Amino acid sequence: MAVLVEFATIAVAASTLMTACLPCGGATGPQCMSPDQRHNPPPERVVYYRTSFDDGTTGPLDVHASGGGSCTRSNAYTDSGSAYSMQCTIPGGTGAAALQAWFGRARLAGSPRDPSLDHDLFEEVRFVLGSGAAAAIGGTACTGLNNGAQFKVHKSVYGQAGNAWNGWVMSGIGPCGAGDIGIYSEAELWNVDSRPYVWPNTFPSVREGSVYDVVYRYHRYTQQNCGTVAVWVNAIKVMDSPCRSYIGATNGSPEGLVLWDGAVYLQNGIGAYTVYTLFAQATNYPIGPATPSP
Repeated sequence: MAVLVEFATIAVAASTLMTACLPCGGATGPQCMSPDQRHNPPPERVVYYRTSFDDGTTGPLDVHASGGGSCTRSNAYTDSGSAYSMQCTIPGGTGAAALQAWFGRARLAGSPRDPSLDHDLFEEVRFVLGSGAAAAIGGTACTGLNNGAQFKVHKSVYGQAGNAWNGWVMSGIGPCGAGDIGIYSEAELWNVDSRPYVWPNTFPSVREGSVYDVVYRYHRYTQQNCGTVAVWVNAIKVMDSPCRSYIGATNGSPEGLVLWDGAVYLQNGIGAYTVYTLFAQATNYPIGPATPSP
């Protein structure tokens, strides 16, 4: 058993404490985009969920699986002090085996459906790519044999939405899509904005067996009808977007925010794709190396 990162094991779910909105009174700054905007101070600190899977279950999370994908406990890689991680595997072909945090539903039924509205929402996930992850898509470089092959380690959407329909950001690798750049994040609505934000040191090797500690920051500004997303990978900021209408857009979906991590998706896989998730949490305050929205 490899113990890789130190963190306490806690599993907590809570609802935000709403505070009254007062006029800004001429002030500007992080909570007042203009003097006539309503003042909306951040709520009391809330942990929506936090787990290192020490009891061998998914804890506050659920599993979203298809194409033969599944998640089970493992002690191949763990957080310090935790007996288990969650091993999610897709056997090949096309499928999913994602750990699912669905706000306002299932095990997070007591949480707001979208805690990113006019406040920062921070998500942190630590994971290890299992042996054979790169081989599952025919390698990290585009060849004539792996056209269309890809895997994902993250998606953030509203409801169990499909391709380029709504939401925030996705992270993964598609050698013949974005080029020979390794793992990257991009807007979930890639058909509107397909710019890749490259994770450091992930090409030509995706560093199987090493820990990735990734933090996402989501913030939807209701008055401006736009959203921002930021991503840190192993304490390095790789993305911090301008406020764009398509970032965090629901496109009319009444469903709550869904965060997918683990072996989120495999397309045209020629072998098994496995991800070990060591730790997951979501809060309304900065975690890891993340910083609040400006």
